[in-house]
Parts: sequence; structure tokens; C-alpha cells
Amino acid sequence: MSSTDTNQNADPWLESKLTLRSELKFDTRWEGDSAVVVIEDPVRSKYFQIGEREYRFLALIDGQRTAREIIDLLNSSEDFPQPDLTTQLAIEVSQWLVQTNLTYGKDSDNGQRLNDQSDKINRQKIMAWINPISCKFRIFNPNHLLAKVQPYIQWIFSVWFFIAWCGTGLFASVKLYQHWDQLSIASTGILSGFSWFWLLLIWVFLKLIHETAHGIACRKYGGEVPEAGVLLILFTPMAYVNVTSMWRFTNRWHRMAVSSAGMYVELFIAFIAVVVWTETSGVTANIAFNIFIMSSLTTILFNANPLMRFDGYFLLSDLLNIPNLYSKGTKWFGDRTLSLLLGLPTTDNLCKPKESRQVAIYGCLAFFWKISISLSLIIGAGVLFDGLGLLLSALGVTLWFGLPMYRTLKPLFLRNSQRSINLLRTGLSLCILIGFGTLLFTTLKAPAIKSAPAIVQFSKETHIRTDAAGFIKNILVEDGQRVHKGQLLIALENPDINNEANQLNRLIEESEVQYRIYRKQNEKSLALAEQTKQKELKEQLVEKTKAVEGLKISAPFDGFIFQRNLANRLGSFVQRGDELLTIAPFNTKEVVVSIDQRDLDSIHNNVGNPIKIIMPGLPLFQSQLTRVNPRASTTSTHPSLCAHADGPLPVRPIANSENAEAPDFELLAPRFNAYIELQANHSSVLKSGQRGRAIFPTGDQSLGNYFYIAASEWLECKIKFATQTAAF
Repeated sequence: MSSTDTNQNADPWLESKLTLRSELKFDTRWEGDSAVVVIEDPVRSKYFQIGEREYRFLALIDGQRTAREIIDLLNSSEDFPQPDLTTQLAIEVSQWLVQTNLTYGKDSDNGQRLNDQSDKINRQKIMAWINPISCKFRIFNPNHLLAKVQPYIQWIFSVWFFIAWCGTGLFASVKLYQHWDQLSIASTGILSGFSWFWLLLIWVFLKLIHETAHGIACRKYGGEVPEAGVLLILFTPMAYVNVTSMWRFTNRWHRMAVSSAGMYVELFIAFIAVVVWTETSGVTANIAFNIFIMSSLTTILFNANPLMRFDGYFLLSDLLNIPNLYSKGTKWFGDRTLSLLLGLPTTDNLCKPKESRQVAIYGCLAFFWKISISLSLIIGAGVLFDGLGLLLSALGVTLWFGLPMYRTLKPLFLRNSQRSINLLRTGLSLCILIGFGTLLFTTLKAPAIKSAPAIVQFSKETHIRTDAAGFIKNILVEDGQRVHKGQLLIALENPDINNEANQLNRLIEESEVQYRIYRKQNEKSLALAEQTKQKELKEQLVEKTKAVEGLKISAPFDGFIFQRNLANRLGSFVQRGDELLTIAPFNTKEVVVSIDQRDLDSIHNNVGNPIKIIMPGLPLFQSQLTRVNPRASTTSTHPSLCAHADGPLPVRPIANSENAEAPDFELLAPRFNAYIELQANHSSVLKSGQRGRAIFPTGDQSLGNYFYIAASEWLECKIKFATQTAAF
């Protein structure tokens, strides 16, 4: 006999005499070709689902037999000749019955164990309530309220409404396809123009509808909803209702209908919102778009995600006919992980043989998804709440990782542990993990490069200004047009300047006549004065002639014209010195790189060195970094780099000083501009306004620190964009 069997035979759980609570209800049903049993605890409104093997064990619990006697009786029975019910299974089922408060023991030891277990459960509830990142609060029993509204709402689960749902979804999909370009632009500023208060109202409204749909569907098929409350994730409220009574439904399609009811209704609201968004404008369109995103994207990412214990998980569990898929998967993954790291023997019969592949795949995916979500929430708390976020992150790490690991590993190191660990394997695993962590944060280096958004623009730009005041009469060029030296660009009109020039010409002619008269009359002094007057008038005429010529704006050299909304200035009045447009010579372009403040030192170290540039549709090329502007600015280098124009840089709206109703945008954080000089062959190919990325070397950094900073920066960017634009 192995040491493991000896330890199991000496386990006190095998000598325990348990008694099932009398108020429990059992319902046997067939799921595919196998039988399952649903245990209903009507006192606590909880439901548990067990397999056929476990139910054989439960059926013989009577308070008189020990767990060992029940196992011996079953394995010696003619009905079950194969010994598929092991002592390990008896121990696990007995422990589970006590942990879930479905049974009690007659002797004092068992009573004390139950009391200890009750205290443990209460402590777990308290820890769940004080969890600052995720906590759950029960508020009221909605069953009576749902009974009143059910007759007026349950029509949404009728066949004709489903047909209407499909038709509306198809129509909304067509609308979405037709406005796909506007969708990508609108999604960058989803929160712009709204306060958090109104966004929160929309969110709460949608979640109330979502949970109400679950409750109505549950009652429609004969279930009850004894509990409703609020789940807080990073202090964001999410409503919930307890529809576990659906597990008494023998028809799995009814259970799937209850699980999908919330998503079903929310997606219908999303379809309506899409239609409203595409057919309206202004505030109405913005509200509709926000409703569409919150009732579709969030529903798909969270509620429909089968790796989280939300609606999608219960749908998948029923679809695969694998009850308790999450617990089986996590238990399988934990068992194999402990076996790999600590050398523990693997546990057999964690699931049925035909379920093993699905359970194993699900267990691995669910574990890594939970890790990624937990880390994201912990990092998000640290970014969102600044100093307090560090405390929240520490509590999150302790509650989500520290305590579960402690509870899992503690029994293995006790003297009376029923599962002996392999010390050599444990030490080797610990050394490998410590070594990997050390390598990750010390030896392994992050990619020695970083990228930043870049834009192509002309390097030798000349701003064309007016030499005279006047009204813009004709605009003879367009933005991006190629022009030649001396070509007329803009014609101004100013009747006053023309009249003054004509008046000066007439005065000069009159002065010349008077000058000749004085000469004939031999009035030398008067002739000399008239001659001086003529000189002054001619000087004034030269200035006026220049002003008249200044009413015609011509190209000073061959180049390109670029000026946004130039045609809108037709008929407007401009003062002398006002800028009208910009002209740049051919093939004199440069790349302007927008640099984050944290990368300023790295970019300074690369001045004078070649920098790699990526432009869509072109092969990777290099060019020299010439200079860095020492002053940071919240003004974007080019509008196309901003998020509201589908660019990579987050911005926030600000009030325009000239027109408070016309919004303008500025960067969330100041950035520096670095300039890369382009060679003639690259300058001739690239177009002004073309967007790309510049790649430059960075300082020495560990791979672990690189990943952490990258995740923090990404979350910080998203949170700043959401909070600062929504506050406008």
C-alpha cells in the first residue's frame, strides 16, 4: 500500500458520521446521456449540481454510517461492481458537504468542525465586503416587484418579438456598415461632451434593464428571484440579481434563455441606438452612440465572455452539457499545477473522461484570463487613484493572490497533511521561479527601441502675408495646389487705396502745371517750393502704388500651397500683415516626431544619428535626427495626430477664446517636437500630412519593468482620456 493510501485511510473524514439537512430538495435529470442531480437549499436560495457518482454517496448518508462504511458498501454492491468510488472521493465530498452547510455531524468534533466552517465562511464574506476593487452588496428581494411587472414585460420573449429583434439587428448592421468610417472617428471621443453623472445614469439604466430581463425570464419559466443588489468593480456600480433557481429547470434551453435574456434585451437597445445615431446629429447622436457602445461592446466583452462567471459562462456550460465547468476547470488546472511544481500526485476522476479535454482547455484559458483581468484592475487602481491606488493595489494583490495561495499551500505543509509534497521538486520549482523573476527584472533586457507618432510636413515654409488691407475678392488656388513663381494666388479689393492713388496722380499733374507757371513768371522761390511738393507727392504715390500692387498676392517661388479652409475666407476683410496662406518649395520636407516627456532624454541622445521611420505603404527607411524643440506644448503638431481625428494622441476639448461655442482641442499632456531631415529621394515620395512612426533607441531597461511601465502608461492614457474629456 502506498503512503498516500495510508494517509487517506487514517483521515478523520472517513470516520465522520454526517446527516443531510432535512429541508434539502433533490432533482435528478438527464443531460445528454448522463444523469445529474440538482440540490436545492430553500433556506439560503442556493443550488448545487453534482454528478451521478457523488449522488450515490449522498443517498446513503443517514447519520449512522461513516464515510468509510458507505464507500465499502457501494464498492461491494452488486449494482456497482467496479470500485469507481474511492476514499479520496469520499473525503472530498464530505468536506464539500460541510463547507456548503448541506450537512451536520452528530458528535462534538463534527459540530465543532461545522462551527469552525461557519466562522470561516463569515470571515470570507467580510473579506469580500471590504475588498476595495471588487465587492458585492445585497439590497432587497425583487420577487414581488417582478411579479407585478412581469405581465407587462414578458412579451419581449415572444416569437414575434424575436422576429422583430432579428429584423432590427439586420437593419442596424446595414446602417453600421454604411457609416463604418464615422464609427471609427466617433469611437475616439465616445465620452466627449458628457459629464460622468449622465454617463453613470445611462450605465445604471442599461444594467437595470439587463438584470430585470434576467429576472423576468427566470420567472417566466417558473423560477424565483430572491435577491438583487450591487456589485462594485473599482467603485463602478453593476447591478445583479440571483436567478440560481433556474437550475431547477429540467429544460436546458430554458436555462440558456434566462442566461442570455440580459444580453438579448441590451443588444436590441443597441440596434435602436445605431439607427438613432445614423439618422440624427448633435447631442442626440452623441447620446445614442454612447448607448450603442455601452449596450453592445461592454455586453460582448464582459457578459458574453465565457471565461468569466457571467452570462456567457452559463450559456457555454449548458451548451457543452458540462455542469460546474468553471469549478472543474479551475480544479483541474490547480491540481496539475501543484503536481508540476510540488510533485504531488495528480487527482483522478476530476471530471468524466469525455469531458476531460474541454475541462482542461477551459481551465487553462480561465486561469490566464483571470490573471490578466486581476492585474489590469490592480494596475488600473494604482493609476486611477494615485497614492491611494498603491494601497488598493496592495490589498488587491493580497486578497486575490496572496490569500488563495496561502489557503492552498498551508494544508500541504502541516504535519498531518494527507498529501505529501516532493521537497526536491518543490525546491527546484521555487528556484526556477525565483530565477525567472530575477532574470525578468535584472538580466533580461527590454527591446532597446521605442516608437513615437510622426507627421510629414514641409521644412522651408514661407507664410504669405498681405502688404495692404482689403477685402478678399478672388481666391485663385486651392489647398495642396502646385504653383509657379509669379503666379497670382489671391486678389484683394480696396477702393480707398485706388482712389488715394488716383488722387495723388491728379495732384502731381496739377503741381507740374503750377511749377511751369511759376517758371514762366520767374517766381523762383515759388517754383522751388512746388518742386519740393511734387517730390513728396511722388513719394506718397510710390507707397500707394506698392499698396495697390499688394492687393495682388503672387507666388514668390515654385512650390505647393497649403492652407485649410482657404475658400471660406472669400469676401472677408484682412489687415496689412495678416497671414493668408503658406507656400513651401518642392521636395523640402521633414518628419516631425511628437515625443513624450519621459522619452526626452532618449531622443536627445540620438540627435545627429539616423532614426528609422515607418510610413504606411512604404518600406522602412532611415534619416537623420537634426534637432529637438526644447519647449513642450499641448498644441498638436498636426490635427491628424489627435484622437478626435483618428490619431494616436489623446486630447481634451477646450473652449475657444474667439467663439466659446466652437470647441477646440489640446493634448492631455505636453509633448516635445523632434525634427528629422529627409533626403531628396524620400522627400519626393512622401506627402505633407502623411502619418507614421519614428523608431529610436532607448536607455537600459529590464524586461519586467518595461512590461509594467507599458501597461501602466496604456491604462493611464485611457483613464486620462476618459475622465478629462468626459468632464468637459
